Amino acid sequence: MGSTRGRVSLCFQMTRDIHEVLREVWGYSSFRPMQEEVVRAVMGGNDTLALMPTGGGKSLCFQVPALAMGRLCIVVSPLIALMKDQVERLKKSGVRAVAVTSGMGHVEIENALESSALGKMDFLYVSPERLGSDLFKARLPRMPVGLIAVDEAHCISQWGYDFRPAYMLIGSLREVHPKVPILALTASATPEVAQDIMERLDFRKQHKLRGSFRRPELTFWVSHGEDKLGRLLRIANHVQGTGIVYLRDRRGTTRIAQFLQQHGISAQAYHAGLAIDERDRIQKDWTSGAIRFVAATNAFGMGIDKADVRSVIHMEPPPDMESYYQEAGRAGRDGQASFAFLLAHPSDEAKLRDKLEASFPTLNEVRRVYQAFADQHGIALGSGEFEAYNLDLAELARRASLAMPKVNSAMKALELDGRIALSESARTPSRVLMRAGGDTIHALRVSDNRVGPLLETMLRLYGGLFEEPSIIDETLVAKHLGRSVSHVRASLHELSRDNVLFYRPRNDSPTATLLTPRADAQTLALNKEALHARQERARKRMEAIIHFTFHDKGCRELAVLRYFGEAGKQPCGRCDNCKAMRNANTVAEPPVRWMIDEGRSLTGRSKE
Repeated sequence: MGSTRGRVSLCFQMTRDIHEVLREVWGYSSFRPMQEEVVRAVMGGNDTLALMPTGGGKSLCFQVPALAMGRLCIVVSPLIALMKDQVERLKKSGVRAVAVTSGMGHVEIENALESSALGKMDFLYVSPERLGSDLFKARLPRMPVGLIAVDEAHCISQWGYDFRPAYMLIGSLREVHPKVPILALTASATPEVAQDIMERLDFRKQHKLRGSFRRPELTFWVSHGEDKLGRLLRIANHVQGTGIVYLRDRRGTTRIAQFLQQHGISAQAYHAGLAIDERDRIQKDWTSGAIRFVAATNAFGMGIDKADVRSVIHMEPPPDMESYYQEAGRAGRDGQASFAFLLAHPSDEAKLRDKLEASFPTLNEVRRVYQAFADQHGIALGSGEFEAYNLDLAELARRASLAMPKVNSAMKALELDGRIALSESARTPSRVLMRAGGDTIHALRVSDNRVGPLLETMLRLYGGLFEEPSIIDETLVAKHLGRSVSHVRASLHELSRDNVLFYRPRNDSPTATLLTPRADAQTLALNKEALHARQERARKRMEAIIHFTFHDKGCRELAVLRYFGEAGKQPCGRCDNCKAMRNANTVAEPPVRWMIDEGRSLTGRSKE
């Protein structure tokens, strides 16, 4: 791959054939539907909004043209785990990529941005809040930018389900590089949101490419009744292959995983509260097929590359249609028959409404949480801007004397107001960069019996420690040294304090980054109109999922298509409502029984 990498980074005036790039870097002989159309639009210099369903291969739509043009691509994304996953995959393919996120230190950020400005990178991934930092703005004019990619572009729209104020900073990229095309990508945008995206990104000419949201291989099935566990078990016994069971709280994931295990079905719980090693192990086992089901919160899904998921089961309605479609769409990416089950109980509608009301705190509650956060981390007035702090909701709840859901909602309100940026678990490995010169490091290796062996071991195990922060494994270093892991970490901290090296230990915790200097909580003011508008949009989206789940008697597939602004013609003939219209006399039958036709199971195989 080394020779390929040399050809990928050609001088800026030259371009490569997009099929050649696709073949040499990724090994693919052809594009997926709509990918090539998006790539050619970008290569032609057109601002483009690409609406592509989950699993449609969005990342290749900016990665291929960027490498073909041989210029830097700035990728704006709010999903830290996904950014890191894409960066690692690109590096393994010999592509020069780096991510700048809220969990990084000043030295790392400066190094990544300077490398990008000097033309040493093909891809620079940034979280949106970093666009407003002085470090980024100082280097942006020198960056040889050829493409700006905005992932999860619905976040820039105030009509979107996940609006983030930091996304408004993307306009500064266009101001500095006005001729560079922008590619906005999202898997879930209504027509109203799509129009807003193009306007807020200041498209020179509005250009929208829409992939079909129709998934002919995926059957949407809403099941009503009292016994959700019994229905879950029937599905697991009749639908072969792996699956995901989605719940809205962590305790529920453990309960469901144990229930499936008790009935002889391999399953594990997955949520953001687990240690990173445990999450990695569960995801690896599930991906390999060693585990059939993962019972998970929505923390599970981003960056998952598993095509043969046969079933996605929602144990309760999600908060909106966008979440439902994205999560359900993780089934059947290989094009084979798959199923999205939504298990509804008569009480779920009231629960959805109660959760919505509880998710919008009062101004006084937001102030209490903001003060508790500042006290917990010792953040002085006027300080802390662009610093990332570990987020412990349980400790904040204790300090603020509020329930954890209310604390979580207060932090979301502060994010909406542009004061903080929230991230899920950062999944950030330990990193080291040599700060002292080569002569100093050599002298320590030769003469200092205490830290010399540690420096010698790291330099032998890891290359490039003088050029950029490198990922290290303290356990591996300790094994080579014959010392304890705690000794290695303590020594690295000491060397970091002495400015011999930069050491950023592994961080598995969610973080909150202050986007403005810490203010006085007692005089903290929020944009009431923005908060009210957000509440009304959330209510509108909630009403849509309630109607879909409890009141819509038409084809499920057509209902999904209508919501996302796509005209559907023929009913799918597969969903619960289509079956009910065809079999009016069997409405009370259990859902799995309905889907067994003429002795064939859900997978199309004959029953034994």
